[in-house]
Amino acid sequence: MKNKAYILISMLLVAFSASAEKESVYDVPLYGNSYYDSVNRENFGFSFGRDRNRNLILDKEAGLMATTYVYFTQGQEPSLELRANGKGHLEVSVNGGNPILLKIKSKTPRDYKLGTHSALKDGYMTIEYRLLSDDADVTLHSLLVSGVTKAPVYLRSTTNTYFGLRGPSCHLNYSDAIKDREMEWATISVTVPEEQDQEGSYYMALGFTGGYFGIQNNGNGKRRALFSLWNTQHSDDPKAVSKDNKVTVQDHGEGVTVQDFGNEGSGKQSFIDVGWQPGHTYQFLLHATKVDDNCVDYSAWFYDSIKNQWIYLSTLRRPNTTFLLKGLHSFLENFTPLQGNKTRKAYYYNPWARTPDGEWIPLKKAFLTCDDTGNKGKRLDFNGGVEQGRFFLTNGGYFDRAEKIERKLSVGDDAHILPNIDLTQFKH
Repeated sequence: MKNKAYILISMLLVAFSASAEKESVYDVPLYGNSYYDSVNRENFGFSFGRDRNRNLILDKEAGLMATTYVYFTQGQEPSLELRANGKGHLEVSVNGGNPILLKIKSKTPRDYKLGTHSALKDGYMTIEYRLLSDDADVTLHSLLVSGVTKAPVYLRSTTNTYFGLRGPSCHLNYSDAIKDREMEWATISVTVPEEQDQEGSYYMALGFTGGYFGIQNNGNGKRRALFSLWNTQHSDDPKAVSKDNKVTVQDHGEGVTVQDFGNEGSGKQSFIDVGWQPGHTYQFLLHATKVDDNCVDYSAWFYDSIKNQWIYLSTLRRPNTTFLLKGLHSFLENFTPLQGNKTRKAYYYNPWARTPDGEWIPLKKAFLTCDDTGNKGKRLDFNGGVEQGRFFLTNGGYFDRAEKIERKLSVGDDAHILPNIDLTQFKH
């Protein structure tokens, strides 16, 4: 009898637990999970995380739209409600379905039903809001989710929304190919597909312990090649770094800007607007030279495939450094929160490293990783892999992803062509 009673109680507890979980209501903050379709307005600051009330404001502009993104697993059937107040008519579409017309008329927030919707696959569900008149003034507070047995994925109110809105960054680590060996030279080619070129993107081609080198879409027509080194004293303020730990400029190319940077550690950066274009392939070249037992010079060149010429960026000296090039990697990031709802992608291929003895080593293996925004499950729109013999990275835009992110990648021997570069031409 005791066993039967124990089994019965256990079954009741399981049923109660499942019921309780199913009845959970998730209060999804719109702040951090939403974007305006038009940002040329007073309240565009919301997307930068500066809106004091942490609400979406839709007013004074018929047709003004915003979209919220929430991730559900296949088979979930979330019931949605929108918490809002103000005055005006609002059209809401879930996953592009038939519009739901809401008449908002309340001085205090109240909940408006948006119905129950099926998640047909693992992925993000979109909830789109559209204002219907110029005289409307509507404040959207949050999205309420109920009726699900598994918690949805969204940015919590405690999450750093600056990084959350930017989205996850992902990386390719090539260290397995060279182990702990130091390299004197390194090169790689990068192509950004035309439809995957987004403002605010950094397509970082060659990173190494202490620095990084790649191209950026800076917006307003600016397209830079950027080469940077970190100081050897950690501080977000370059002015707080002692002279003995500062990166110094030894030389730089014509038209290249060299200056301090901060707020992500600190160091020295060099950049030039090279006007790179999507759909074209560009090559990157790094060289490391030991000045003495405690100091290394790093130099960077960018190959402009349209003008058919190498562009010299700079030679930067890093103190308290005893190694040449190691920890070689690539990454892809979005540095503008307003662009986190757009997908970017880049192909990284034919990476090579050269030893001080003159041996070129093909980097045919890479390990795919992500930053904390992805690793901790705050956002899931990031990926990488191999396509047509090329490594690739992609992120942003709230796309559906099936593969696991942390995995080994490799390309075949036919994907690597020995660099045909006369290294004697690179003087610095």
